[in-house]
Amino acid sequence: MAPYIPQNYLPNLKKYKYQAIDKSLISKYVLAEYWNQLVKIFPLTMAANMVTLLGSLHVIVAVVLNQIYAPNLVETCPSWVYFAYSACIWIYGSFDAVDGKQARRTGTASPLGELFDHGCDSLVVSLIMILFASTCQLGETWWTVALVFFALTNFYMSTMEEYHTHILFLGYFSGPVEGIISFSLSTLATGILGPEFWANSAYSLLPLPAAVIDKLPPLTIGQSVIAGMGIVLVPTVFASFSNIAKACREQKKSVIGAFADAIPFFASIASCTVWLHASPEIRTQHLVVFLMFVGFAFSYIVGRVIVAHVTGAPFPKLNRMHIPIFFGTANAIAPSIGLAKMFDGPNELVLIWICLGYTAIQYTHFALEVIDTICSYLDINCLTIKKKSATESKKSE
Repeated sequence: MAPYIPQNYLPNLKKYKYQAIDKSLISKYVLAEYWNQLVKIFPLTMAANMVTLLGSLHVIVAVVLNQIYAPNLVETCPSWVYFAYSACIWIYGSFDAVDGKQARRTGTASPLGELFDHGCDSLVVSLIMILFASTCQLGETWWTVALVFFALTNFYMSTMEEYHTHILFLGYFSGPVEGIISFSLSTLATGILGPEFWANSAYSLLPLPAAVIDKLPPLTIGQSVIAGMGIVLVPTVFASFSNIAKACREQKKSVIGAFADAIPFFASIASCTVWLHASPEIRTQHLVVFLMFVGFAFSYIVGRVIVAHVTGAPFPKLNRMHIPIFFGTANAIAPSIGLAKMFDGPNELVLIWICLGYTAIQYTHFALEVIDTICSYLDINCLTIKKKSATESKKSE
């Protein structure tokens, strides 16, 4: 099996420089000082990646609570569970914001930090969406599917944009800042008001005449949030493509070729949608397991892009994570073209679990191999700070 980072690209790790543009006003004027003080609670002996990992584990804790109290995403949880969701999401976002500061204050910033940070983020994004779907009691419906797929699309386009422009761009409203604040406050409010708040008509918040409301399609407050995310996603994706096109022209690279890099991802999202449409019992009874499988596959796909970004390797297109997605879709639509399903009825759930196991193992192998390769090449540790030798200490002095 070919290595995830070919030897000839390893030297680029030492040339890599992280660049970001953050236009968030909340980051600059509200949270900056909070983050500056928060990072001081971590000892200088703690690795920045450990800060990232600890933050991400809080989301795992919240998801475990969710599966205990609301496995079908429609159950009403005790108020303290929603407060726990809020706290866990806030802690995750806070730790995610200061891990880079911790790396700089300990003098351990490296390409591995960006890989580890983005890798954890790519896993967590779908989990937070599942938590929010449960908070709004959206259930195992197309609304939950849309919520997760919108978030994954936004994350992927941001990563793809960073690969081509070499800059991570965060706008005036971004997921890592305003998105985290929104989801944390939403779950906090749910603990106070109760989840039934999200079931109220979205039109009740607008000064519209009853005659007009009667002609509009039913839409709850929870559903309106998802619809709003979908609407906002359109100009966001357009902006990413525009920035990619501009960067390609400046670098004298093919714009069409760069745009084509997005085809496998959108084909995967479309494929998953077709699968769920062809197998409604999966969508209505086993959606959480399906979305976790998709989450691992997505994290692997994004991870390969980030690795290519920091090593200057060609953009990765199709990979082994697309196999279970396309196979499962082919299995689901087989009856529509006159073929029998290989996995039918209860056996299709078995297929979902096989896909989840396959993607989880494959992602874990990818993460461990990449971490080991980079740590060995840069002579660093991942979750601890490697002590400098006497020779290195003298050089730094």
